[in-house]
Amino acid sequence: MSLKPIQISALLGSGILTGGIFSISAFVIPSLLSPYSSKDINKRQALLPAKTLQIQWQDLYDSGKRFYPSLAVVTSSAYLYLAYNSPNTRPLYLVSAFFSVSIVPYTLLGMMGNIKKIQAEIKEEDAPRLGRDIAKWAKLNYGRAALQFVGFLVGIYAVMDSA
Repeated sequence: MSLKPIQISALLGSGILTGGIFSISAFVIPSLLSPYSSKDINKRQALLPAKTLQIQWQDLYDSGKRFYPSLAVVTSSAYLYLAYNSPNTRPLYLVSAFFSVSIVPYTLLGMMGNIKKIQAEIKEEDAPRLGRDIAKWAKLNYGRAALQFVGFLVGIYAVMDSA
C-alpha cells in the first residue's frame, strides 16, 4: 500500500495548523484590537465597550478550541502511522507527531493563566488591561504556530527523504 495519501494528509494537516494558528495572531487579533488602540498615546479611547472585545475574543478562542486540537490529534496520528510504516524515516515522523499534538500541553501549561485573565469578569475601566492581555495571548499563540511549523518542516523533510 502506498503511503502517499497519508503523507499528503499529514502535511496538509500540519500546513492548516501552522497557517491557521499564525493567522489568528498576525491578522485576527490586531483587527479585534484596532478599535481599542490608537497611535497617539493621548487619544487612547475605546470605540467599543470592553465587553464586546471580550465576547469577540471568547468566540474566536472557542472556535479554535473546537477545531485545532482535533486536527492536531488527527495529524499526529497520521505521522505516527507513517512512523510505524517507514523505518528509515521513523525518527522524523515521530518528531512531527510530537510537535503536531504539542499545542495541547503548550496551551494548558503556558497559556492557561493568561486565558483565565481574559475570561475574568470585565468592567469598562478594565479595557486597557483586557487589550494588553489579549495582545499577550496573541504573542503566546505565535508559540503554538512555531511548534506547528517545526512539525510541518520536519514532516516535509521526512516525506522528501522517503521519496
